[in-house]
Amino acid sequence: MASSRRALGIVAFFMLLTTLASNAPSPLYALYQQRFHLSALGVTGVFAAYAGGVMVALFVIGGLSDAVGRRRVLAPALLLIGVSAVLFAVADGVGWLYAARGVQGLATGGITGAATAALVELEPSGDRQRASYLNTLMYVSGAAVGPLLFGFLAQFAPWPLHLPFLLELGLVAVALVAVRALPETVTPEARRPWRVQRPSVPRPILGPFVLAVLALSVAWGVGGLYAALSPTIDRQLLHVHSDAAAGAILFVFAAVGGITQIALRRWPSWRSISVGVLGVAVGMSLVFWGEAAQVVALFLLGTLLTGSASALAFLGSLALVNEVAPPARRAELVSAWNLVGYLSLSVPAIGVGLLSDAVGLQAATGIFTAVVAGLALVTASAVLLAPRRPLDRLSDDELAELGLNPAVAASGLG
Repeated sequence: MASSRRALGIVAFFMLLTTLASNAPSPLYALYQQRFHLSALGVTGVFAAYAGGVMVALFVIGGLSDAVGRRRVLAPALLLIGVSAVLFAVADGVGWLYAARGVQGLATGGITGAATAALVELEPSGDRQRASYLNTLMYVSGAAVGPLLFGFLAQFAPWPLHLPFLLELGLVAVALVAVRALPETVTPEARRPWRVQRPSVPRPILGPFVLAVLALSVAWGVGGLYAALSPTIDRQLLHVHSDAAAGAILFVFAAVGGITQIALRRWPSWRSISVGVLGVAVGMSLVFWGEAAQVVALFLLGTLLTGSASALAFLGSLALVNEVAPPARRAELVSAWNLVGYLSLSVPAIGVGLLSDAVGLQAATGIFTAVVAGLALVTASAVLLAPRRPLDRLSDDELAELGLNPAVAASGLG
């Protein structure tokens, strides 16, 4: 039992390290912007390179650990985190940043699939809910602590663009040693042929899937904006020239979101989505008002609400997908959901970067806020008008197409 808990702790550390590494560079973007004379579009492009790397990894090597084992995927992926840290530490041009973020994305995609599966397999009592809870806790902790740590190091420690990544390299070294002590959970008999994940949405559940990805687009769209441009907004619009403050704002955004997900995880999906997206609309309105009036307190209030609400919308989106996904095609549906998610993470941020170069950062964030608010209203209205149990409305032929017995319809969205 003790060895199982130690192994579970090792995998949890991998998840913490992964999310810490992927979120931690955000407070440094303003420094890179000054050093390499980047526009807002350049900053958002660097951020988007990460999302591209994750998407490639999820679809190309997402199921690789089922074929070769968890350790054989985790070890190289952890090594890639170290490579990305080295690329950041020696960066002397924007091309290095693109490479570092792209490699970081590949590492994140590789670790996420293998570590999530390993957490379930190593949980001593086989409690999937407990494993998912631990996964969420590590994700939230890394996403919150990473920016806070790097922001404070950049503000108060020497070598602000080097020391944080040297610390990250130290954590990677610990992880590479720890992975050797990790038992392999995929036996030779249980291994399955590897194939590229093909995103696909069965026609009978296209409606609920669209609702889920609309909510996901609202949630991750604002998350991408904060991760890519929050430090730049702090400096240019709020005149807060503190790397530590930039990291603290991102910490608050992630932390309140994680607390919300844990506290409200038992809400039905329709309630989480509708309350979440409307909360995002109100929160982003407060954020923009705070920017326009240069009132930091109002900006922070909006950040608290937006972080909490976007996490709730994400939680509802994932719950809805899980509720309607037929078991035989779950991987295809989740791949499609992830594809939309990472596009939502990067495309809106790039759009704001483009608009910033044309009309200024404040006007660009105002346009973004208006679009998000409109999308939130459409999403909330659609969810509230949709049937609570969408599978109830499918014909027997449509249920058969999903591989479901008609009696299963009663277990749909509740």
